[in-house]
Amino acid sequence: MLTAETVSLRRAAFRALKSLPGPRALVLFDFGYGTGRVTNEFALDFPRCFGDFGRDLHVVAYDVSAVGLDKAARKFIKEYDFDELDPLSFDMTAEAGYVAGSVRRIFDSATVTVTFVHGSEGDDSGFVGGLVRSVNGGGTVSMTTSWYSALAHIPGQSRRAAFFEMLAAVTDPGGELMVAPSVLGDLVDLQKQWRERRLEDDVAGLPIEVGGDVIYETELAQSNFWHVFGPDLWQLLQENANLGQTAWLEAIRLPDEEFRSRAEEQANFRRTRAFNRRIGRRPWREDDFREVHTAVAIRSGSPDAAVS
Repeated sequence: MLTAETVSLRRAAFRALKSLPGPRALVLFDFGYGTGRVTNEFALDFPRCFGDFGRDLHVVAYDVSAVGLDKAARKFIKEYDFDELDPLSFDMTAEAGYVAGSVRRIFDSATVTVTFVHGSEGDDSGFVGGLVRSVNGGGTVSMTTSWYSALAHIPGQSRRAAFFEMLAAVTDPGGELMVAPSVLGDLVDLQKQWRERRLEDDVAGLPIEVGGDVIYETELAQSNFWHVFGPDLWQLLQENANLGQTAWLEAIRLPDEEFRSRAEEQANFRRTRAFNRRIGRRPWREDDFREVHTAVAIRSGSPDAAVS
């Protein structure tokens, strides 16, 4: 977990806990959870960091990969002493999303529950939103996160917009929305390659529609779609922020090679922090996006966010 992710997420949780007082649990919906690289650390640290609030934590972990969800669930049980609350059952052939089960651990200062939701790539945004609400008794969630965002794997500008709108709609107006995709400073060569192919009309049969759309090869030689965000991220955020809410962007990581040590990650964090201080809360220009590898779009309903 990157230091900037930790700092940004904990600040958002602190705002949500103050803005949405108990007794109900803080409910965090993670869209594109994977194996929980960011969210698991937050969940395990929650009792220590936020136990004084006297609140529990309920994580709704959503992903289209049953393998990743199952791996995370087993790790919670085997390594962190969680118990199955609802029996875990994953259907690798399911054609629509479903709730796969939950695990829970009771700490001294808080109870942490993780509910695993296995989605399908064919599900539309309305179905996913309804599925997430069903886990929370039909209500909105306190926080929504999406790290190195699953939104980027969704082909089609209008479909991405619909899913962003869903993420905003399932989040309590007084809560926290955090969507963190890669931006223009990432995959620079691939962006150029696919921009040229799009302009030359050399994308037949591929979902390349707009600037930032790319196809990349995985380590297993599979072709995956990815959208690198730029000003469209700010536009989506603005379209889904209402009166009384504060919206802004923060850099999470600046372009560098993969970190080989904690020292390299910390050096990047210092530069990231300096960038955020320089930009502040003003709207990002296109050149700002080009300086950054990963950014987080934040919508906060907390009064504290407007003055921080």
